[in-house]
Amino acid sequence: MAIQSRKIFIDSSVLVSFIDRTDPNHQKAVQSMENLARLGYQLYTSYQNVVETYVALSREIGQSIALDFLQASLQSDIEILLPQKADLITIHRMLRANRDRQIALREAMNATLMQKKGIMQILSFSYWHNLFGTFISNIV
Repeated sequence: MAIQSRKIFIDSSVLVSFIDRTDPNHQKAVQSMENLARLGYQLYTSYQNVVETYVALSREIGQSIALDFLQASLQSDIEILLPQKADLITIHRMLRANRDRQIALREAMNATLMQKKGIMQILSFSYWHNLFGTFISNIV
C-alpha cells in the first residue's frame, strides 16, 4: 500500500473562501484547513496565489482585510513558492503544447511549482486539469 504524501498545495480559490465569510465555500474551506492541520499536512501555495488572494480580498471586502491576510500568510507555516526562469520556460512549453486544452497560466504555474516540490494534491474550488499527474484533494 502506497503512503500518501502529507504535502498539499492551496489554491487562491480556497484562500479567498477561507477568509471571506460571505463566500459560498467558506465553511468548506474552514473545515478543510482544520482537517489539514489536524492531519499534519505541510501547506504550500505560490506567490501568484498570494497576490491573487490579496487583490480579490482588497476588491471584495476591503484593503484592511487584505493586509491582515498578507500578514497572516507571512507569519504562517504555509510555504510560498516562487517561480524561477526555468519554471517559466516549462510553463511556456506546456501552454504551447496544450493550446487546445485552454490551460490558464495560473494553473500551469501552480502545476509546475507543485511538480518541482513533489506535491501531488491541490486543494481548490476551481477546475483542475491534473497536470503532471496532480489531482484535487479529497480533503474538501
